[in-house]
Amino acid sequence: MEPAIPALATQRFRLAEIRPDDAGDVRQLFERIFNKPMSAAFWDWKYRQSGGCGIGVWDRDILVGHYGGTGVTVLFEGRPVPAVQVCDVMVDNRVRHVARRLSPYFLATSTFLEHFLGQGQRYLLAYGFPSNRHLALGVHLGLYAEVGTMSEVKISAPQPRIGDWLYRWQPLTIDDTAQWQGQVERLWQAMAQSLPAAAMVVKNAARLNYRYLQNPEQRYHLWLLTRRLTGTPLALVVVKEEAERILVMDVIGDRRRLETVLRMTSVEANRRWQKPLMFWLSTVQADTLDLPGIEQTPLPISTPANIWTDSPAPERLRDRWWLTAGDTDYL
Repeated sequence: MEPAIPALATQRFRLAEIRPDDAGDVRQLFERIFNKPMSAAFWDWKYRQSGGCGIGVWDRDILVGHYGGTGVTVLFEGRPVPAVQVCDVMVDNRVRHVARRLSPYFLATSTFLEHFLGQGQRYLLAYGFPSNRHLALGVHLGLYAEVGTMSEVKISAPQPRIGDWLYRWQPLTIDDTAQWQGQVERLWQAMAQSLPAAAMVVKNAARLNYRYLQNPEQRYHLWLLTRRLTGTPLALVVVKEEAERILVMDVIGDRRRLETVLRMTSVEANRRWQKPLMFWLSTVQADTLDLPGIEQTPLPISTPANIWTDSPAPERLRDRWWLTAGDTDYL
């Protein structure tokens, strides 16, 4: 078990690593900031089950700042490395007027980076989905550099093609994990080999099981696209039905088949729900999509890289990320 981070103190604030006993304080702060509850089961799934961590900032006995991270494994420069998805960066309104270098935001962020991120630390890399405004603050304070952006791609449902009958969709559930995990592993390996320069979260069977089938609050549809006659898998697609759209969370499989898979997903989604199909993807990757009729829109989301501690230089990460909606914790 790793040693606890010693509590740090300023003249006003106390900082310490978030422990399971602090989960209630984190959830209360989350509700104050975002005006919606975070269940105990969701906190446990996001932090404890992933091997994640967090830094808290207390003003007397009240948690007023938080910087959290969900543990992941990232394929970076051809090898898997421990990484963290930054999440739940929160500061109570009552202390937002504090000078920036003494603010709970700066204290929580810099402490998290110093104790968890970089060469020889628990995680080598971090990524997240901050708004452009929040990233600009981190850049101004010398914490981050921008290494990418995100786009939303709208995929119009085309008419089915005659050859589509050669393929079929097979739903995957947690009850038959043993039957499909081998196929998913092969699809993930094909994806990794087809994107050798990309930095991306490892999406093997264990990761997909955790991210989608064990999520205590969200419901997803996992579909395996296979050849009808041979049963050979073409791709695994994860979609989420929302009020106004169908969101593609992930597509696992050879990148060279992505356009075909997205076209067939749009046909199937339209048949089931008659709603537009959306796909979040790193802009540098979305720019390469060759699919008729797509509409690409920039999202107000940037991709940060840590420059506060000894981590891989931003130049090694710039325009390298393959990030999707499935790499968030909140969608």
